Amino acid sequence: MKRALLVAALFFFAFVFVGHALAQEGAGGAEWSKQAFMNQMSQAKVQNFTGTVLSHDPACHCVVVKTPRGELTLQDDYAKFMQEYDQAKGLKVGAKVKGTYKTVNYIHYLQAVSYEGM
Repeated sequence: MKRALLVAALFFFAFVFVGHALAQEGAGGAEWSKQAFMNQMSQAKVQNFTGTVLSHDPACHCVVVKTPRGELTLQDDYAKFMQEYDQAKGLKVGAKVKGTYKTVNYIHYLQAVSYEGM
């Protein structure tokens, strides 16, 4: 009987310590996922595009460009527009543009964009 209580107490303490360790490990999850995303972004292949801006929503950071291969939806969070960062809000609907993007987890992130002919 004493042996059974001793084994049960050991299991209880083991579960408490394991739970505590896992809880602390999860505290840095947000920082780890940001670092993992940045690693994926740095390793992603740069792709080029040209086309016409169909729509741009600065509030959700979405740009839709009609390319020869179809519509391309891009996130402009990391965009460089006309050689300046954080200026992609000035993208005009109907403008002919060219640029580059990277794809991470099936999402296209706009890297650089400029008006064609400039």
